[in-house]
Amino acid sequence: MSAWIHGIVDTVLAWLTDLGYWGIMFGLMIEIIPSEIVLAFGGYLVYMGEINYWLAVVFGTVGGVIAQIFVYWIGRYGGRPVLERFGKYIFINRHHIEVSENWFNKYGTGVIFTARFIPVVRHAISVPAGMARMPLSKFTLLTTLAVIPWSMLFVYLGMTLGENWKNIDEKASEYVNELMWGAVALTVLYAVYLLYKRSKRKAAESAARAGTNAAVGPAASAEAAGTDAGAANDAAAGGAADDAVAWALQAAGGEYRVLNGRTVRSGETVQAIGHIVVGPNGVFHIDAREEAGDVRLGEAGAAQGDSGRPKEEPTARAYRHEFVLKDLLRRHGIAADVVGILCFTHPDARLSGKSPAFAALTPERLVDAIRSHRAKHPLAGGQVDAIAKLIEESGTPTGAAR
Repeated sequence: MSAWIHGIVDTVLAWLTDLGYWGIMFGLMIEIIPSEIVLAFGGYLVYMGEINYWLAVVFGTVGGVIAQIFVYWIGRYGGRPVLERFGKYIFINRHHIEVSENWFNKYGTGVIFTARFIPVVRHAISVPAGMARMPLSKFTLLTTLAVIPWSMLFVYLGMTLGENWKNIDEKASEYVNELMWGAVALTVLYAVYLLYKRSKRKAAESAARAGTNAAVGPAASAEAAGTDAGAANDAAAGGAADDAVAWALQAAGGEYRVLNGRTVRSGETVQAIGHIVVGPNGVFHIDAREEAGDVRLGEAGAAQGDSGRPKEEPTARAYRHEFVLKDLLRRHGIAADVVGILCFTHPDARLSGKSPAFAALTPERLVDAIRSHRAKHPLAGGQVDAIAKLIEESGTPTGAAR
């Protein structure tokens, strides 16, 4: 098998020699052999005087970006099943996908740049970006910014090694380690920046809620409280569970409008909803749950604890949330799917059974579940914005979800 692989590599490298710049680009696009080898061989061709360094970098960058766009498309239109089955042919396995999904869900779209310099994650990070339908323009920009220095480094190292270009792994290790730690540092700084933005948003939402309460006065507040006794309890729910859901929803993509922590009013009904996502395939309301241990969803949708006795009915709030959203849309003559999701965020939650009315899942599967829903009433971009605006104008921020 090893001799067969070496034969393929030698054939491809001979092909690259004949095609020059185009060979570098096509070699990176089809990912038959790792990009480091293709770029280092391109550097060797520079050393031999057959091609120009900067043009080699340009063609290497174009090929590297196109290769990642291919992976992005696979993630977007094929999802995990396709990658788990065929990813080995482009050096991506299930472990790579799981690690990159965790990174993408935790740090959001900015990790598309920093993850390019980190082993295991750097190739597979395009998969969750595609699955989340991250805007292709933003994906391409961040990928290009990362591929440029990578191409420059390996073409340069191949050029300096000359005849010994095959020792690229040994020569590059010290540079790659520095890039990796730099990327980790940037990722940490980016995470701190996201936390800062979230704390500012939380403070702004709290101030807006305080201003609204002062403006409407105690009579209006009492009316809202009397309208639905469950709304106050709903608003109090959240904490770490809502934080986890809000983090996961950052990967929803530009086609989706994410509304965290809203009260929604329709007629005399008011509900505090932790998370609402409006997209081309419907309106999704997410109820964050923090139960630990065995959570068994029975035929009626009740969650059973380890003791076998029923815990709080997990679908009770979800039914109230669904009612107010459907009623709001109906009053305005809007036909759209309204989909409820119970998101169990505790790492020790073990889900079994099935709810007949709502999906029950964990945060890492949340965005994929939303994006994979097949709508009976698809929405155009203008309709998505109009529905999101309608929901925002119907109520106020609760500050429960951050």
